[in-house]
Amino acid sequence: MAIIHPLKPHLSATATKVVIVCIWVLAVVLAFPLCFFSTVKKLPMRTVCYVPWPQPEKDSFMYHIIVMFLVYMLPLVVMGITYTIIGMTLWGGAIPGDSSDNYHGQLRAKRKTAEHSVETSTTPSSPTSSSRV
Repeated sequence: MAIIHPLKPHLSATATKVVIVCIWVLAVVLAFPLCFFSTVKKLPMRTVCYVPWPQPEKDSFMYHIIVMFLVYMLPLVVMGITYTIIGMTLWGGAIPGDSSDNYHGQLRAKRKTAEHSVETSTTPSSPTSSSRV
């Protein structure tokens, strides 16, 4: 919303600190099971670190589903909603300033910016995707 309303007051310092603390607590909670259950086993010629879950079929699956949702899906949905709001605002809003002879050119440029924003937000980006073509 800072892009749409740049001068509108945002979160207070206290609220910002609470959000930061919540993010860190969530990160520690998500990492804790791996730290708690991890084991190091020395084999001939190598050392292996692995996670022997108490109930391997159920625990590992649920942990990875929860992590995938909280780390990947939730931010993806939030970004999608945010970019949709920004795109709709850019697409439908009036061009600031006086109308000029080049109104249609300005309108095309504004819509091109909105389209570029949508393209940027929908382009897959993950640690495994390559940015080089």
